[in-house]
Amino acid sequence: MTLDRFDAAILDALQKDGRKPIVELAEEVGLSNTPCARRVKLLEQAGIIQGYTAIIDPAPLGLKVQAFVQVRLTRHTDENIEQFRRAVDAMEEIVSCHAMTGNYDLLLQVVVPDLESLSNVVLKKLLRIRFVRDVHSSIVLNTIKRSARVPVRHLVR
Repeated sequence: MTLDRFDAAILDALQKDGRKPIVELAEEVGLSNTPCARRVKLLEQAGIIQGYTAIIDPAPLGLKVQAFVQVRLTRHTDENIEQFRRAVDAMEEIVSCHAMTGNYDLLLQVVVPDLESLSNVVLKKLLRIRFVRDVHSSIVLNTIKRSARVPVRHLVR
C-alpha cells in the first residue's frame, strides 16, 4: 500500500486519539468525511492499523515493578521458538517479547506488583521452560519516556 500525506496525517492523529470521531479526524487532516473513513478502513484492512486500545499507567493499578528480562535459549529450533511463544502468551505479566541479536535471544518486558512476583515469573515460570538456558533481569527504576506511537513523519516527503 502506498501512503501519502493524508494517510500519514490520519495515522498521526489516530495515534494521539484513537477514539476521535471521523468528522473531527477528517477536518483535522483536510479531507471530507467519506474519503477519510475510506482511508481509515483501507489502513485497517492493510494491517497498518491493527487495533485500538487504551494506554494504561500500571502504577495506579498496583503494578509497581517493571523489568526487562533477557532470555537465552539452549537451541534455536522452530519448535522451541513456537513453544516459547505459547508459554509467553500464557503469562499476562509479560507485556512484550522481542527476538534479538546479541548475547541473548529474547527480550521480555515484565510488569508485576512487586519483586516477589517478578521472582516468581523468572524462577517459577521462565526458568522452568525446558530449553531456556539462562535469564538476566534489569529492573526499571524510572520511566523517562513511554509511548506506543510509531513515527510517521517520514511518510511525507
